[in-house]
Amino acid sequence: MKSLIMIKNFKNGLSVFLDDSAPFEEIRTEVANKFKASAKFFGEAKMVISFEGRALSSEEEKSLVDAICDNSDLTVLCVVGKDEEKEQEYLKTASKFAQASDHTDGQFYKGTIRAGQALETESSVIILGDINPGAQVISSGNIVILGTLYGHARAGANGNSSCFVVALDMKPAIIEIGDLVQKDPVKNTIFRNKQAPKIAYVEDDMIKVEAITTTLLNHLQV
Repeated sequence: MKSLIMIKNFKNGLSVFLDDSAPFEEIRTEVANKFKASAKFFGEAKMVISFEGRALSSEEEKSLVDAICDNSDLTVLCVVGKDEEKEQEYLKTASKFAQASDHTDGQFYKGTIRAGQALETESSVIILGDINPGAQVISSGNIVILGTLYGHARAGANGNSSCFVVALDMKPAIIEIGDLVQKDPVKNTIFRNKQAPKIAYVEDDMIKVEAITTTLLNHLQV
């Protein structure tokens, strides 16, 4: 009998290839069965998932994620598409931040936060989407944005200056970390690689924004 799904690894994630002709409920059942059978192999890893081979609605995508989580000990950090190359390049960094965070109850939010909207959380948060001008993200922990930060990001909202803000594309109006506030923090900063993900963190009582490098990650001990 032809298998309806195939699972392949990529760095810090899994690609799940789905049959494009079978009924969705049959696909979901096989996803549940495959991940249940492989639960011991995957363990309690934190993974990014990519569904490929067929178009899925948001409801179907959520249903498959639920099937994975209900039948294994995996934590799905986020779902990405096969054509989202920038996200794929960034997954390793985002996954490392998520796993290293002191906030074990970190959250994941999928969607763009638009002008006038605010996302507030007591934990660290990974956002798959943009933070538009006039929008806010407020977290007591760290903020990782798999998209562009145009608006206002406040990390360590409870006064914790050891938190950080990471964005795939960093163009914020305001960044706050702990009790420090910096308006337009990248305006006068020149980056060698403007496309590189960037991190805002506190050093010497100042908010600094730099391109992410291995040296910097080791220095910050994230």
